[in-house]
Order: sequence, then C-alpha cells, then structure tokens
Amino acid sequence: MPPALKPHSPDIASPTMEETFKTFLKAPLYCRSKTEAMDRENTIELLQSYACYHGHKSLSPRERSLLQRYLQRKAPEQCSYHQVFGPAKIPELLPDFFTFMAYEIVPVASQKFVQSTCLTIEELSLWLIKEGHISLEVGEEAAYRCAQAARDLPRAMRAVKRLFRDSQNESSEEIRWTGEGESEKYKIVRLASNFIWLLDSVV
Repeated sequence: MPPALKPHSPDIASPTMEETFKTFLKAPLYCRSKTEAMDRENTIELLQSYACYHGHKSLSPRERSLLQRYLQRKAPEQCSYHQVFGPAKIPELLPDFFTFMAYEIVPVASQKFVQSTCLTIEELSLWLIKEGHISLEVGEEAAYRCAQAARDLPRAMRAVKRLFRDSQNESSEEIRWTGEGESEKYKIVRLASNFIWLLDSVV
C-alpha cells in the first residue's frame, strides 16, 4: 500500500480548490448587476460537486496516483479532488463542465439559473487572475468561454424547446433536416433568427 499523505504534504496544493472557492465567496462582487451572492453560492456548489465527481477524468497518471493515495486515507464516501488540487485546475474543468451543463442542467434548469451560473464562473475566472492563481492568458480564455456559454446556452434552451413544441404540433411546418446520416444526439453549432444548425454527433 502506498504511504499515506501527511495533512500538510507538499503534494497537496496550497491553497486547495476548496479553500479558493471559500475565499472567492467572501470576496466583493465584481458585477452586482449580473449576479447575486446566492447565485455565486449555488454556482460554486455545482462546480465543486462536478470537480469532486468528474475532475479525475483530466488528470495525468501521476496526478491520478496522488489522488488515489489521498482517497485511501479518507472515508470512502468523501470526495476530495477539490481538497488535493489547486485553483490552477479550475480552467481545465470548464470545457467538460459546460458540456455537462448542456446535457444535464439545461434541460431541467431555468434560463436565469443557467445564465447566472455562466456569468458567475466568468467572474471567478477574472478573480483568479487578480489573485495570481492563474495566468492572464488562461484566465481570459476561461472568461471568454464562460461569456460565450452565458449567451449560447440560453439560446440553445429556447431553440430546443421550440423544436420540441413544433414537433408536437401537427399543424406546424415540417422540420427539415439537411445532410446525411442519423444519430440520437445533435450538437447545436449555430443559431440565428428562424434557423438552427445541427452537427451530427454520434455517441
């Protein structure tokens, strides 16, 4: 069995992601007109939960080994990705997190919740730059991705709802699919007035 990690092992990030989230929630709001304190708390809870259960997917072999060693000395039901790795890992989580949002959260959440979640993570990305936890380049890319999601996910929600409503309406115009091949899932690649572009995505 690998040796247990000491409570203050140099392999454990300082600050950890968990500690960073707590500090961020105490920080002054950057954009009070966009997000409220409760929005930030809900978003951080969701992002931390995602990191806890899915963060290991993007780890290197060495990082996986480190996490496994940490888990071996913790209660089996305790998730601890966010207690081992630091804020530098947050931008790495965002692409898969927004994919998770699109498939799991968007279909059941309100448009306000989805948009406030994206805007809060944009604010988090800018705050991480300010605190020196991530580089300007990485932070700006993360913030841009968040702003893009805040715009596109609600639009996708409206488009999907309209497609579903029209498909249930016998008097509606026929929905025409261009291209070849069929799949259970399609990726929305572009939205415009009265048009929606879908990319065949075989899963």
